Parts: sequence; C-alpha cells; structure tokens
Amino acid sequence: MAASTNASTASSALDRLKELTRPTGEEELMRVNYPTPRLRIAPRTAAAAVGCVVAVCLAAVGWSSLRSPDPAAGDAAPLWSTAAESSDIPEQVIVAVVGAVEQPGLVTLENGARVADALEKARPLPEADLVSVNLAQVVADGQQIHVLAQGQAPGAGQEAGQPGQGLISLNSATAADLTVLPGVGDATAAAIVAHRESAGPFTAVEQLMDVKGIGPAKFEAMKDLVTL
Repeated sequence: MAASTNASTASSALDRLKELTRPTGEEELMRVNYPTPRLRIAPRTAAAAVGCVVAVCLAAVGWSSLRSPDPAAGDAAPLWSTAAESSDIPEQVIVAVVGAVEQPGLVTLENGARVADALEKARPLPEADLVSVNLAQVVADGQQIHVLAQGQAPGAGQEAGQPGQGLISLNSATAADLTVLPGVGDATAAAIVAHRESAGPFTAVEQLMDVKGIGPAKFEAMKDLVTL
C-alpha cells in the first residue's frame, strides 16, 4: 500500500514538473550579439551579378545548341561542300570536227558529251569511216576529232606535224602545233618540247605521261591524235 502511494506521488510530481517547464510563448528571448559582416553587397550590385551569371549561362546554352547537329536534318551536306568545287568545272566544251563531215568546224557540247554527240552535229558524209573513230570517247575542251574517209590512211599525203591535218608528230611538231591537242595549252606544249630536247625523241606515245602536266585523263584524250 505504501509503495502504491509513493508511485502515485512520484507520477504527480513528474506531471507537475512537465507542466511547469512547458513553453508558454511569453518567455523572454535570449539576445545574441552576432559579429558584424566584413563584406557588404548592395542589393543593386547583387542583382547585377546574378544577371551576368544568367546571361553567361544562356549564351553557353545557345552556343551548344548551334553546334549540336539537328537530328531531323540527318546527314545533310555542308553548304560549302560543292560551291567552290563546281565553279571550276565548265558547263560546256568546244571541240573541232574535221575531215569527212558536212559541217566541219567548232562544235559546242555539254560537259561530259561524247564523240558521237559531236558527229551528230557535224553530220558525217556517206564515205566517212566511223570505225576509225571512238564514238564512245568523252570529249575534252579543245579536242580535235578527225573523221577519215573509208580507205584513207591517217596522215596520208600530209606533212607530219601540221595541225588539223592527220596525226601530230611528237618529235617534229612545234609548240604551236601541239596546242591544237585537247587539253594542251602553251605551258604543256612547251613542256613536251622541253622533254624531247632533254630526254631525246619520243620512242612511244605513252611517254607523254612523263611530261609534267599530262596525266592519264589528258593522255587518253590525245593519244589517238599523235604519232612519233
């Protein structure tokens, strides 16, 4: 009985203690003296700094979006990929057609045209020997197409080296004579003459490719128009 009384008394005391220590909201707050800050930033200065940071972030995002490829665009070619290259390729070429044709002279063709296109405009005569002409050959600007008559030998009865008359001799033609060949200008003609003077007469037409400025494509266009 005494133990029960003591426990009840202790519980009452504990409850009373809790009641006394419960905050009422009217207690006086403790005053704390905080240290004075060393650096003070005015509100306008802080706002300007925040604005600069935001502007830099927006610029970085914009630059990244410009450099990133557009998935919807696919593998689109750059705008500058063909602008400079295509400007160096002529749209038309001019060739000379001589021999057994109704209209000998200069013929203007689209770039990539073939000998057959040139003869279609020059209109070969009935006696023209078209077997001696490579109709499928792609013409080059400045090329001369010589259509022989049937039974006529190349250069027969004509002096070698004369432009427009039979084949041109690599060993006797002058630099001016050589300029009638397709793709041969003054510089290339001079290089051909200089090569035969330094290395000796040509012994094979294929030696033209040893001359500076004459590659496989240019040689292919002139090989049937020259002789030794």
